[in-house]
Amino acid sequence: MKNTEATTDMRIAIGEVSSALFELRDALMELSLSLKDWQFETDRDRRKNAEETVQKLLVEITSSRDKPQ
Repeated sequence: MKNTEATTDMRIAIGEVSSALFELRDALMELSLSLKDWQFETDRDRRKNAEETVQKLLVEITSSRDKPQ
């Protein structure tokens, strides 16, 4: 009788651990997706800043070429 209770308790414990691990996996996957979204947003801002800088430099270069020396 005692062995049966121990086996039942062990199965319940294993089920709870398994459930907790699945929840942890799901939370980590959600975190991973959020970090990828954040990285994309950050990269987008950097690309935009780089593009604006390049455009300004091109305007300066082309306008200085057009001026007589």
